[in-house]
Amino acid sequence: MNRKLIKEFEKMLGKNRVLSETEELLCYSYDATSKEFMPDVVVFPLNSNEISDIVKLCLQYDTPIVGRGSGSGFSGGSLPLKGGVVVSFTKMNRILELDEENMFVTVEPGVINEDLKSYLADKGYFYPPDPASYEFSTIGGNVAECSGGPRALKYGVTKDYVVDIEIVTGEGEIINSGSKAIKDVSGYNITQLMVGSEGTLGLFSKITLRFLLKIGSNSLILVSFDDMDKGVKAAIALLKLRNRPSMLEFMDKFSIESVKNYFKSDIIKIDGTLLFVVEADGSKSDVEKSVAEYSRVLKEFSPISLFIANDEGEKRVIMEARKAISPSLRRYGSLKINNDIAVPIGKIKNMLFYLEGIAKKYDIPIINFGHFGDGNIHVNIMLDKENDDMIKKGEEAKRDILKKVVELGGSLSGEHGIGLEKKEFMKLKYNNYHMDILKNIKKVFDPQNIINPGKIF
Repeated sequence: MNRKLIKEFEKMLGKNRVLSETEELLCYSYDATSKEFMPDVVVFPLNSNEISDIVKLCLQYDTPIVGRGSGSGFSGGSLPLKGGVVVSFTKMNRILELDEENMFVTVEPGVINEDLKSYLADKGYFYPPDPASYEFSTIGGNVAECSGGPRALKYGVTKDYVVDIEIVTGEGEIINSGSKAIKDVSGYNITQLMVGSEGTLGLFSKITLRFLLKIGSNSLILVSFDDMDKGVKAAIALLKLRNRPSMLEFMDKFSIESVKNYFKSDIIKIDGTLLFVVEADGSKSDVEKSVAEYSRVLKEFSPISLFIANDEGEKRVIMEARKAISPSLRRYGSLKINNDIAVPIGKIKNMLFYLEGIAKKYDIPIINFGHFGDGNIHVNIMLDKENDDMIKKGEEAKRDILKKVVELGGSLSGEHGIGLEKKEFMKLKYNNYHMDILKNIKKVFDPQNIINPGKIF
């Protein structure tokens, strides 16, 4: 890194908001993937004007810029692949405006998802997007990846709540993408273009979100089947109801076995070939009616167990068991290739059977769970990081799996993004003409290619 540029940053922001020592930079060199790339400098802006100045200075020095929230992503989206400047948004963590009349909230990108949820809950409101990382992931990162979560079945994902974004482009210009108007078709929908853009088109400085009224009550059903076909048919039957569940999470037989060996409980039973966590929410009377209806439908498919949790403690145990999947996988390997594929719901069974076959073909553990209601499967290929042959098998398995996803009409990613991890596979789904369109969109917002270069394509 040019020491002159670092001095310029220190003059612009103050030495306390510029990091350039190796031991400091290490903390910004990795995310939830197994990859590491060292930045040359980390800067901490406080507002959009400072972000604009940072971008314009980097343009002068032809230096790449990568935005970073909590660094919790699984696709390498916040990694400084080409070194350069990491713009950390941890100091831009304010809730700027609560518009209760129109039910919008404007935040800075560094606000933690859970903090926003708590802030709104205290006032009787509800922000639905709930990625597994909600306790520490930032709203800016959630928007960049279009994060989902268990309740996406009923409430949608991040894109369904973003109405306006203040963006600093790759030329250092500040623009607003939308408005608080419910109807807005004034030109192209730049807001939705930015959601899921993985930080490649600009740096977010403000985000306006809609929110809902707080949910009154909820109950959970934990149900398991000894036959995948029966379990899938039961889940699809629930989705065909006029009153659909707010959550329909699933675990395959491998994740069930993994959790059984890791998570012990006297309250719930983790067993079977396919297990579901079903949620009903709403008013107390609505929840009671929903639970009765869901239970009746599920029993038609002969589950081996069905447990209804109304008590807060019981509900907490079920969700803790669901959260235990990822840590329980460590017994299967020291390295994980994480794929969050998405397929049409009617193809989930095909995909799960295919994944079983791939695990046998390469003789490696593949553990699957996820969000049945939107076809989002978290595929975990477990490997030994010291075994090169096993890692090679894992990469071959990953390619086979992604080819199958495309064949089934699915998506390479449901909520984690493409980033570094899947960019070489984009050609499986899109032809050269399509890829050129994506690249040309990138050029419009970032003609010098300094904003998060090397990601997606």
